[in-house]
Amino acid sequence: MFSLVVHVLDTTSCCVMCCSDIYKKWNVGSRKNSSKSCKGPIECLPELVAACEWRENIFHSIVSDELQAPQISQAWNFLSHLPVIEVNLRIKGWWENVPNGENEKALPNIGPGIRDEKNWTQVHADQEYVFQINLRRIGLVCSKGKYDSKAITPRFPKAKDEGWFVILGEIDKKELMALKRVGYIRNHSTVSLAFYTPETTGRYIYTLYLMNDSYLGMDQQYDVYLDVIPASIAAQTNTEVSDAMSDLTVA
Repeated sequence: MFSLVVHVLDTTSCCVMCCSDIYKKWNVGSRKNSSKSCKGPIECLPELVAACEWRENIFHSIVSDELQAPQISQAWNFLSHLPVIEVNLRIKGWWENVPNGENEKALPNIGPGIRDEKNWTQVHADQEYVFQINLRRIGLVCSKGKYDSKAITPRFPKAKDEGWFVILGEIDKKELMALKRVGYIRNHSTVSLAFYTPETTGRYIYTLYLMNDSYLGMDQQYDVYLDVIPASIAAQTNTEVSDAMSDLTVA
């Protein structure tokens, strides 16, 4: 919703329109992409980025029939500044009977609705864990030797820094579990979200959202499949000891 306000759009607007008025002259739904990496009509910014492969000549070939040269230059300036973010997920905590005291596991990046038995990760009930979200910016543009944190928002009344929200929730229960504001991602950034697993064993699907506050269509969504097994006294004890040691270190 904040992105809609920034670009003065309504909820029915196509996200490609948020770059500038020139896209209103481009028939987004019917224009066929000439890039081999993306087939069919281009309907959102990530598809446009994938189609161009960060190459201006490919972008030119896609829009040259609809836009004039100055408009293409303006559009490419916007597209090349888009915050394309690569996401890697890990979960940290304690597990019983894990060799070598392992306390961290990688999580697969799974889009919504894709279920596979191998994607379930076991966690103990009623135990604190931490999602570690590693964010890496792709296609970074450096302007005059400096990193430009300002979003391209021609209709917004003042300069605005690009930012993100990382949100963890459980859709089935309509429950918000964690939320964190993240500033401009220059290169790499790591976000940690702590949460407690349910007291009842069973399988739960949490959803992680990475939402941009400046551009429509750049949000990402991942499902996290947790297989909650019985609580572990050893795991809880290790967590309490670790927290106590951390408190002593801070003191």
